Amino acid sequence: MRFFEDGPIIPDELLHARDEGRVVFFCGAGVSATEGLPSFIQLVEDVFDNLGVTSSSPAFKLFYVSEKIRLESDGAGAISADRIFGLLEEEFPSKTIETAVAQSLRPKKTPSLKAHNILLDLATTDTGFTQLVTTNFDCLFEECGRNIPVHQPPQLPNPSRPDDMHGIIHLHGKSTPDYQNSEQESFVLTSSEFGKAYLSEGWATSFIKKIIENY
Repeated sequence: MRFFEDGPIIPDELLHARDEGRVVFFCGAGVSATEGLPSFIQLVEDVFDNLGVTSSSPAFKLFYVSEKIRLESDGAGAISADRIFGLLEEEFPSKTIETAVAQSLRPKKTPSLKAHNILLDLATTDTGFTQLVTTNFDCLFEECGRNIPVHQPPQLPNPSRPDDMHGIIHLHGKSTPDYQNSEQESFVLTSSEFGKAYLSEGWATSFIKKIIENY
């Protein structure tokens, strides 16, 4: 189905599944980019500035070599941002890095929250259950003021139990409301943290697998 001329064609089966509460929405950095928040690559640059990372830093060198390759090839960077943050951990305490990350995500002006409100509308069932997962660390979904439960590691809901899946789920962690640090567990930010979440401990992999099985 197409809702407006030249708009995307939405499969009817997806529309029906959404109406029946069988869809979970996954949201990444794009939704918060509408409010001027940085992409993952821009976040690295902001954190470098915040921490005063110098050009002699291994993380600095690796990042800019990767960016040079990306710009010359007009494609993806040669090095993922999580590896850059992993190198930063060799120079700065983890909590110092997390504070710099959180501060870099503070909105520069009062956000309109238009995109966030639209997504919350779409992700909310007729019975009032909101089923939305985000990999973003920012608090903009919460700032919509809807009084929706918020989940984050290590207390994630169980997708095999439908009543558990009500809320905004920050899969990779969440900033404190004042954007000064991470809440509860640390952000899933470095290669080692991604490795734990998706490989060695696999809790994020298990969570996503259960969603796929049930929704």
